[in-house]
Amino acid sequence: MNREVASINLQNAGSEIIDTKAQTEVAGSNIIEVENLCMYFGGIKAVDGLSFEVRRGEIFGLIGPNGAGKTTVFNCITQFYRPTSGRVLYRSTPEAEAVDLSTVKIHDVSTLGIVRTFQNVEVVPELSVLDNLRIAAYRSYTSSILTQMLHLPKLRREEDKVTAKAMEVLEFLGLTLYKDFYAHGLPYGILKKVEIARTLMSDPKLIILDEPAAGLNDTETEELIGIIGQIQEKYGCTILLVEHDMGLVMKVCNRILAISFGKHLALGTPEEIQASPEVQRAYLGEEED
Repeated sequence: MNREVASINLQNAGSEIIDTKAQTEVAGSNIIEVENLCMYFGGIKAVDGLSFEVRRGEIFGLIGPNGAGKTTVFNCITQFYRPTSGRVLYRSTPEAEAVDLSTVKIHDVSTLGIVRTFQNVEVVPELSVLDNLRIAAYRSYTSSILTQMLHLPKLRREEDKVTAKAMEVLEFLGLTLYKDFYAHGLPYGILKKVEIARTLMSDPKLIILDEPAAGLNDTETEELIGIIGQIQEKYGCTILLVEHDMGLVMKVCNRILAISFGKHLALGTPEEIQASPEVQRAYLGEEED
């Protein structure tokens, strides 16, 4: 892509920002506070002294050129990586005590209401779409091992409740038709929606979306823009996303953080990010004399 075309794309990406975003009011305190985060791999500084906050109830975008450290930040928040230094504080509700996520085991992060998707679709291909959603709610089961072995009424009641919830999520995302289909062989766009549906099965407070539009065509991307806004409205959760599609980012996000080489570049509204000289230079390079 030449510089002139890239500049036009960046400037026009947010020209049709959805109306609901403009009306969104940021609620209460921050849900995430990243403080001087560093993640080093040997001599490579993937994240280097990064600080930012995500406000409760907003859609927050993290952008940057390839290799900027975006997914590494996500992996530090969800404890796939233990940061070299710095910390990530999380408050599930405005009244809750802040939790330093570095003290939380990776398999317990979801119990705090933090869920995520991945760049590559992570579903179980041998299971039906409905069962993929059911297993995403495994943390909600309270039945003992004995109750499960004997398949006692308590377990059946829990299973019925989870199934009803899964059917509600499938209907919300327009996936009811596919509920009995094995995930293997379904179109990629459908699988992307199934992965998002799985995040809604655990009553999330914070949903982290890692390149949700990757591999989608223009029609599917436009549908995804609507879905992200509807999830925020229906479920009242905060959404943090990394995405290379600037059209999606500018249309759906309330605020955007641009980073480069793991460092803070610019933070602001979509309009402010589009006008930022630092962002222009990071994406387009310096003007030649």
